[in-house]
Amino acid sequence: SSGINAEYGGLVEGRSAIRGGVAVDENEYMPHGMDGAEYDHEAFLGHEQKEQFDKLPSEEAKRRLQDLIPHLDEDGNGKVTVDELHDWIKKQLLIYIMDDAEKLHEGNDVDHDGFVSWKEFVATTYGLGFVDNEQKAPGPGEFDYRQMILRDYNKFISADANGDQFLSVDEMAAFVHPEEFHHTRHLAIEESMQDLDRDKDGKVSVEEYISDLLADEEDHMNQPEWVQLERQHFVQYRDQNGDGFVDMNELKDWLQPQGATPALSEAMHLVKAGDRNDDGELSAVEIMNSYQVFVGSQATDFGRMLHTEL
Repeated sequence: SSGINAEYGGLVEGRSAIRGGVAVDENEYMPHGMDGAEYDHEAFLGHEQKEQFDKLPSEEAKRRLQDLIPHLDEDGNGKVTVDELHDWIKKQLLIYIMDDAEKLHEGNDVDHDGFVSWKEFVATTYGLGFVDNEQKAPGPGEFDYRQMILRDYNKFISADANGDQFLSVDEMAAFVHPEEFHHTRHLAIEESMQDLDRDKDGKVSVEEYISDLLADEEDHMNQPEWVQLERQHFVQYRDQNGDGFVDMNELKDWLQPQGATPALSEAMHLVKAGDRNDDGELSAVEIMNSYQVFVGSQATDFGRMLHTEL
């Protein structure tokens, strides 16, 4: 197994790929369905910590944020730079990714040898009846798993960086989060196209784009202004050649653009939001004065993060 080598893409758990791309403007940096504060808090705190968002009063939230500041300031010079905050956000994402990978790996390592074979994965995920018979046709009334198993097999082979036909925990991380790793990133794009392209013509129409957004955002179904804004975004930012569709190359540019990653974009946004003297950095005082940007008026118990850091 090769060592972990993530390039950080999506920041927030449970979001489809099209809600994880880098923003095209200041007002669109967060995924749809989360307001800016929610996105900032999850990126800064990590998913598990944000889950307990409302449990602490603001004074306790401030105290815990104050305790956290020295760990953001990597060089100890009293200032937190964009690069330092970027490193911190990447760390929170990596904690989440590896926690996901460890849980999935443990659940599929049937013989407890520290590795997961393809047969083990099929047996635990789909059932023993699919082992060595992954493409069997479904019986009457049965669900057809063939496409899902084929998709998983392609991810398994790509995630197996050293080609030994087993997945280590690190390789399992690439399997469960292919969008975050160089050698599996293409699969995330292909899967996104498969999910979005409902009529299977190899491209995404504006109607397919809106349908995907509404699948998660039922509250917006009766908001024509919101739908119209999303249509404008599609035409203005997504459909680069103006043919009315997003093709595979446009989807790649959208979800995995060159330049700033979502983690870096978020770090830049947080610094800008808290930087009162416009020096491009955050002092401890600036962070505390803008604590709602980082942890909100009521904040999380930082949980495992604080226990390991402090």
